[in-house]
Amino acid sequence: MGFTDGALRLLSDYMIKAAQDRPDHIAFLYGEQRITYREFAQQVEKLACYLLKLGVQKGDRLAYLMTPRPEFFYLYMAASRIGAIIVGIGTRQSNKEIEYVLNNSEAIAIFTLHSMYEFDYQERFEKILPNCPSVTHVLIVGGPVKMENALSFDEIMQGDYSEYLPALLEREAQVSTHDGIIIVYTSGSTGVPKGALMSHQNIIHMSLVEINMCEAGADDIWINHLPTNHVGGATEIGATAIIANSTQVLEPFNPAKTLELIEKHKITILGQVPTMYAMEFALPDYDKYDLSSLRAAVISGSAAPIETLRKIKETMCDNCYNCLGLTEVSGLITYTEKGASLETLNLTVGKVAPDFEMKLVDENRQEVPRGQIGEIAYRGTSVIKEYFKLPDVTAASFDDEGWFYSGDMGFIDEDGNLRMVGRSKDMYITNGENIYPAEVEDAIMRYPGVMLCAVVGVPHEIAGHVGRAYIVPLPGHEINPDDLQEFLKEYLATYKIPREYVFREMLPMTLLGKIEKKLLRQEVEAELQAKNQA
Repeated sequence: MGFTDGALRLLSDYMIKAAQDRPDHIAFLYGEQRITYREFAQQVEKLACYLLKLGVQKGDRLAYLMTPRPEFFYLYMAASRIGAIIVGIGTRQSNKEIEYVLNNSEAIAIFTLHSMYEFDYQERFEKILPNCPSVTHVLIVGGPVKMENALSFDEIMQGDYSEYLPALLEREAQVSTHDGIIIVYTSGSTGVPKGALMSHQNIIHMSLVEINMCEAGADDIWINHLPTNHVGGATEIGATAIIANSTQVLEPFNPAKTLELIEKHKITILGQVPTMYAMEFALPDYDKYDLSSLRAAVISGSAAPIETLRKIKETMCDNCYNCLGLTEVSGLITYTEKGASLETLNLTVGKVAPDFEMKLVDENRQEVPRGQIGEIAYRGTSVIKEYFKLPDVTAASFDDEGWFYSGDMGFIDEDGNLRMVGRSKDMYITNGENIYPAEVEDAIMRYPGVMLCAVVGVPHEIAGHVGRAYIVPLPGHEINPDDLQEFLKEYLATYKIPREYVFREMLPMTLLGKIEKKLLRQEVEAELQAKNQA
């Protein structure tokens, strides 16, 4: 496919074109607000002019702590127009994590929610900002200003900055499609968080491929309920829906609210991680919702249990895609084909999009034969060029030919589809045999009554490491470990079957809805330390 009209080089160009071609088409539905593309573009222009008035230079970093809401997209597209780079902060990150992001990115401003959940963000930033000397501007979104010298986003947007329009057009002409637009920080499970710097081209090309695969267009209505500091909310849905001239319903994730909004707004495209689908299916009144408007359900983020996939096809829509997404490729990069079978959706993440390249390599980065497990590497225009201000980490993950080495392990099956077996760091060895938790988790999820599970390796005096399965049963179900053990023999070699089972009401989750294995591994380490000290 041809990637782009040459005149559309910046992410914001697609918004401007949509405002010209479909000025009254709805860009966002947020609560009772209905914001057209014309209004979207007008707000972006005003904020872009204000940022120039503030003295923001090309390449300056502007941090944000926001849920999916219109103000996030105003900032996103305003930064695009003036060549600034936005930097995402998670709504549940600790003070130290926020401090690290602000200092690593050298952000000059922070756009933050007033409060959410149990957090009063203004109180928190009063403690954080004395340790972040680069931040000179604080703008409060969605609430009253309590911090000294902070400004109200709403009040700013009441101003007139039209005198800066000539400067905006001059700046916009200086911005290249290869310039950075957003930094998304990875979880840092193997060390400090890494800021993936994405360019306009990275995001545009990823989105155009996604649009082509999902056959998305202006008539589609997406729900964007994923974190905006993650590729899910910022690029895979956020940018893609804008480039497609679609409508986005904006709302932080809540299982019941999601179903309510699908019914109310006749949402057509739903993108979620498997856990989010499982939480919706577990609702006692799930069957009461009318979900008939859905025409595409996208799964990414982790292995999709076959029962979850079956329920999607039977109660949501038959058109289901299982995809692989990564921060370093700006979003999604592999897709199952339209109409893929349950088995294909369950076992694979499909094929790499034809516009990009993928190979599997050994520990020496030499390509392995088809069918053999290897580390997955990617190359193409959606692949980022660097981790911000981490040259050594960048050099370790990218080679001179443009390949990114992901740390994910998998193999290509007889149909040419990619089968994931887990992260290289998740693998553990039992009696000399490599075990990849993703395979074990998939087998456990087939057992009736399992809602969530995660498998980690725990030290063993004889075997080296053995598997421990953390399991969350569906409401009202009890699981007998002996019965589960017998069931798993049908799907797994004996050495792969976990030796320990831990049942919980819930597992630690990221804001995106993925199980946070890092915390489970820390729990194992703490147990080991306590045992050694006893």
